Amino acid sequence: MILGNIFAKKLSKVYINNIKLRPSVISAKFYNIKFEDVRLLRNRVDPKYEINNNSKLQTLRWEKPNKLQNIFIVKKPNTLETTEDMSSIIAKLLTEIYYKYENFNIIVQEKCKLELKNSLNRCGYLGETLVLYSGKDEEIINKTDLLITLGGDGTILHAVGMFNKKTVPPVLPISLGTLGFLLPYQVSEFDKAFQDIMNNKSKVIYRTRLACYLDGKILNSDKRENLNSHNGYNKVFAMNDIFIYRGNSPHLLKMDIFIDGDKLTTAIADGVILSTPTGSTAYSLSSGGSIVSPRVPCIMLTPICPRSLSFRPLILPYSSHIKIKIVDTSRVTNLEDSPAKLSIDSGVQCDLNHNDEIHVINEVGTIYTSKNQDIPFKDMLMINKEDSSKQNRVPGIHCIAKDENDWTQGINELLGFNSSFKSKN
Repeated sequence: MILGNIFAKKLSKVYINNIKLRPSVISAKFYNIKFEDVRLLRNRVDPKYEINNNSKLQTLRWEKPNKLQNIFIVKKPNTLETTEDMSSIIAKLLTEIYYKYENFNIIVQEKCKLELKNSLNRCGYLGETLVLYSGKDEEIINKTDLLITLGGDGTILHAVGMFNKKTVPPVLPISLGTLGFLLPYQVSEFDKAFQDIMNNKSKVIYRTRLACYLDGKILNSDKRENLNSHNGYNKVFAMNDIFIYRGNSPHLLKMDIFIDGDKLTTAIADGVILSTPTGSTAYSLSSGGSIVSPRVPCIMLTPICPRSLSFRPLILPYSSHIKIKIVDTSRVTNLEDSPAKLSIDSGVQCDLNHNDEIHVINEVGTIYTSKNQDIPFKDMLMINKEDSSKQNRVPGIHCIAKDENDWTQGINELLGFNSSFKSKN
């Protein structure tokens, strides 16, 4: 104990690369860090999501022998604060008595290894080794039981976007960013949140994803690596939104919009946004769209600066199949320039040219009407549905929540919903 106190005093001020580290995570320990191949771990185990009679949220439950074991932690990049808090959480899960004998396996991305090693090396008894697992992103997603994010809403979008070929494991979001509609927990509340998970007491809110189907020629080869592909079509998921915009062009876009095979309108605007209820507080809100509770199953269609003032935002049924086609390039003076840009959760971005089209449905699928039978990716939908049923996996995103009022608190605290004007006095 005396030796430990001496070390603690010496470590009260620690610098790495001339950066002072926060005393809150400094201890009298010096860990050795060892990284193992993530492929050594057993494959992913999915929990059950149970409906509650007395709650609008579902209960997250792992059943023995398939208990929670592989935990993938994703942090906001290039920030000292998130690295330190991530190190603190890793050390807690691997060394503290309450967690140690659960034999958790901690998984991190390759790009985090060096900064984590530098951060964790300064803490721990000499000779004690912490084993972490890492590998390629596609290898990690096959092993992940639980996803923990440290950062803001952007960190969650990045982490969830890694699971384009798989359903998303349950997500525990920890707030360390600048914006947090999806972040009910502070880092100081980690113990309570994680112990609820271990004891099968956690509640989750179900958030839908959109699936965007693109002709394979639209995406560059480097952007198709982690995407589902079939019969020349690629599928990209969106947790927030999918939007088409005019990019660098000074001219308005002209787009044909179809819903379930029927033409809705020819839109002339800066662009159009298709969003989930989760994304209703993002770009869609800035463009005049409604705020929608994540428990409402729907797809939102919001124009971006339309020429016609009668083109208003729409809230469409969750089962809708929406097709948007670029139909006019007459105002593009240089034919090599693309008239439109496509962005999916600000991650996948590409050009759209004359006659290019995108198809957007919900992650589960759509209903085929008499006017909606010629979907070019119909076989792809059936294949994915069969894979999900075999693996007993639930589509969508299940975010761990405190209670049913998280969303109400978010729009009040972050948006200042219906705030009155402040007096000058």
